[in-house]
Amino acid sequence: MKRNTLLYLAMLLTVFAKAQQNPVTAGGVATGTNGNVSYSIGQLVDDTYTTGSYTITQGLQQPYEVVDPLPLQLLSFSATLQGKQTLLSWKTAHEQNANHFEIERKLSIDNSFSFLASIKAKGNSSEELYQYADNLLTAGVTYYRLKEVDNNGQNKYSQIVLVNLKSTSVTTLKVYPNPVITQMNINFNASESKTYQLQLIDALGRTVISKQVACLLGNNTINWNVAQLAAGEYTLKAVGTEVSPIKIIKNN
Repeated sequence: MKRNTLLYLAMLLTVFAKAQQNPVTAGGVATGTNGNVSYSIGQLVDDTYTTGSYTITQGLQQPYEVVDPLPLQLLSFSATLQGKQTLLSWKTAHEQNANHFEIERKLSIDNSFSFLASIKAKGNSSEELYQYADNLLTAGVTYYRLKEVDNNGQNKYSQIVLVNLKSTSVTTLKVYPNPVITQMNINFNASESKTYQLQLIDALGRTVISKQVACLLGNNTINWNVAQLAAGEYTLKAVGTEVSPIKIIKNN
């Protein structure tokens, strides 16, 4: 019995000596003095020893911890209309792996979002509040979304928020002559100096002509040559205003 006990202790010492030669850092294949074996995370098995009626498999149980920063938590994201600007606010937590935020914007007339601004992440584990003011707001609906970019380049988007700036800058809109053959005159009264976008839309809903018009405070008259248009019915629309679209008849 004493002989077997001494043999058992000697074999245990061999276990720890060989385990130090092959520390476990991940799953894979371990190389020992007696060959190669596959092992899983946290466990290494090298050899099996048999003597008499005793069989011992030498190995090492080792705890293994995967350290991965908690993902950034976006607690809130909002857009608030303040006068003629949008105040964007968002609150985060657990920013250990965050690099920066990108604000994207889309106007009601746009087909896709475009880049507006980039804000560096503070990288703190506590809750953080960010704010950004969009001073380039135009009349109509404007959509915003937030892109969170991690240090490894991965990203994800927030929900979409919006504001609606109602315009009172154009109080009247008139067109003459109507029907028109070659040239039509557009008259409207503006309460501020700015550039407006006018669109002519055909019966299928397609924008056939789009025109940027720089207007001054008060009455403005725009001369628009439409001789190249095919005969038919069109709609004149002042984008970003509350003025109702006007039906235009084009004759040859």
